[in-house]
Amino acid sequence: MRPTLRREWADLPLSLVEEVERRLGAVRAFEVRQGGFSYGVLGVATPAGGEHVFVKAVPGDAAADYRTEALVAAALPAGVPAPRLLFSCEAGGWVLLCSQVAPGRVPHEPWHPRELSAVLDLLAACAREVTPSPLGGLPTVAERMAGRCEIWQDLAEGSATAALGDWERDHLPRLADVERGWAELVTGDTLLHFDPRFDNVLIDEHGTARLVDWGRACLGPAWTDLVCLLLESDLGEPDPEAVFAAHPLGAHAPPERVDALLVALAGYWTRTAALPGPAHAPHLRQRREHSRRATLAWLHTRWRRG
Repeated sequence: MRPTLRREWADLPLSLVEEVERRLGAVRAFEVRQGGFSYGVLGVATPAGGEHVFVKAVPGDAAADYRTEALVAAALPAGVPAPRLLFSCEAGGWVLLCSQVAPGRVPHEPWHPRELSAVLDLLAACAREVTPSPLGGLPTVAERMAGRCEIWQDLAEGSATAALGDWERDHLPRLADVERGWAELVTGDTLLHFDPRFDNVLIDEHGTARLVDWGRACLGPAWTDLVCLLLESDLGEPDPEAVFAAHPLGAHAPPERVDALLVALAGYWTRTAALPGPAHAPHLRQRREHSRRATLAWLHTRWRRG
C-alpha cells in the first residue's frame, strides 16, 4: 500500500514558521513521517540546540480534528500512555500542534501477538484514566458519526442502492431495525480515542504502547475503542469475538449495544468504501474496504451464535 502524500516544512506559511521558531528556536532539520491520511505537514523537527519534537500542521479548512486534538491532548491525565502536547498555535491560515516524540515504532500489521497484547493493555489503562471524561464539550459517538453511517434503512426502503453481499441482503431488515435505535444504545461517559489503528500506536523497546492522534475523540462506552481496534487494522488469525470477550472492557459489554455499534460502523464503511480515496491517499479506500469486511464478518459470527 503506497504512502500518503505529505507536504514539506517549506510549504508552511512564513508566519507559522516564525511562531514555531519563536517558541523552539530555529528549526534546522525536518523528517517527514508516514502514517494516517491527512494531507499536511507531519514529522519530526530538530530545533537548533533543542530536543526533537513532533510537529503536525494543516490548513485551517481541514483542521477541525487538529483543534479537537489540541483540546484533548492538553486535558489527558498523566496516566494515559500518550505523548504530551507542548503547544498548539494558528497562523497564516494553518493550525499546528507540537508534542513530545513518542518513543518506539509502529507495530506490525497483521498484529504480532505481543504487540496486540501491549495495545490491549493500553486500552484498558486509558479507560481507567478517562472514565469519566476529564474534558467536557466533546461530541458523542453518535454525534460524531451522524450523517455518515446511516444506510441500512434507506437500502431496506429502496431509496438507496449499494453493492451488497448475500449476507447483508438476507439480514437487511435486521440491520435496518438495529440502525434505527443504535444512537440510544451506544452511550457512555468515557473519553474515546475512536481511531486506534495500528499506525496510531507506537511501541517502545520495553513493550510499552502509546496512543497518538486524538483528533477524533468523542464520548461513549469504554469498550468502543476495543471494537475499533479489532476492526481498523488487520487482526490476523485471532477471532475478534474471542479477543473482545477476554478483555476486561469487552467481557461485560451488553451484547445488544455492541451489535448496535457494529451495525453503525458497518454502515459507515459500506458508504465510504464505495467512494474513491482522496488524491493524496487513494489507498484509504482499501483500508475502508478491509474494515467493512471485518465488521460484517464479526456481525455474522455474533448473530449466528445468538
